[in-house]
Amino acid sequence: MTATATKSTGRSKARSSASTTKSENLGAEIAALREEVAAVTDRLSKVAGAGVREAKQRGDESAMALQKTSDQLIDDLTRQLNEIEVKAGTAVRQHPIQALGIAAGIGFLAAILMRR
Repeated sequence: MTATATKSTGRSKARSSASTTKSENLGAEIAALREEVAAVTDRLSKVAGAGVREAKQRGDESAMALQKTSDQLIDDLTRQLNEIEVKAGTAVRQHPIQALGIAAGIGFLAAILMRR
């Protein structure tokens, strides 16, 4: 072999080994990226799961507060209706003729509205 051929063969081997090293480095970087993506995906799923649990807990707390509020409103309305019933009964006993006239007037208006 000549000196030129030996130099050429040496350069080709150097290029080939450099190319192989670059390919191996690229493969290692891709593997590292895959691991990082898997770690990020795992972390996101954990965060999303925690968010769902927190939202459910808040929803449960809101539902309980809403139920408590509605129970209080129902109790208040029941109490007010009982008071109105007592007042109406007292008014009818004190003024029976007026109560009869009011009842007749309401019946008359209801009959007219129902005919339409």
